[in-house]
Amino acid sequence: MEYLEDDSRIRIIKETFPSEIVSIIGSIFAGVILTILILPFESFAVLILMVPAILSLRGNISGPFIARTGKDLIIGDFNINTWLENVLATFFLSLITSILIAIISYFINLLFLKVGELSFSLFIAILLISNFFSLSISIPTSTFLNYIAFQFGLNVNNVVNPLMAAIDDFFSVFTFYITLLLLGVP
Repeated sequence: MEYLEDDSRIRIIKETFPSEIVSIIGSIFAGVILTILILPFESFAVLILMVPAILSLRGNISGPFIARTGKDLIIGDFNINTWLENVLATFFLSLITSILIAIISYFINLLFLKVGELSFSLFIAILLISNFFSLSISIPTSTFLNYIAFQFGLNVNNVVNPLMAAIDDFFSVFTFYITLLLLGVP
């Protein structure tokens, strides 16, 4: 029994450590790229206020999606119906949290920063659109990675979550920037 416990711990470390390294490096690069991309915007101070919440949102929403999909694969319950329920729940949670982030960011700007001329509706639009685009890329990617990891006998929770953290950071940065351009944010 002790052998199995040691083997399990070693396996967790072997599976998780490389994914965590990729996650850390990817997240750092995503932050640098985001800063470079949004620095020229007049409303930089307000936009940078939203970034930690957006990146945190991605992990907090995508993580449970990945875990639920992984669980369904492991127990043999993965099918289109459970996957679609998971997708809808993820989009709904993202919608609610995006609106909450917009409200909080808007009021922090009004109370403390008083920067830029971003309207309340623009705050909401930025977050809703960028998160919708990000999830539209993240969901199929994480589902694919879960499936591949499962097929190779890896624990999807050890491997996919950290990898998707970095991937989601890049998707979030890219979709945030594209959304700013599409909406003509100053």
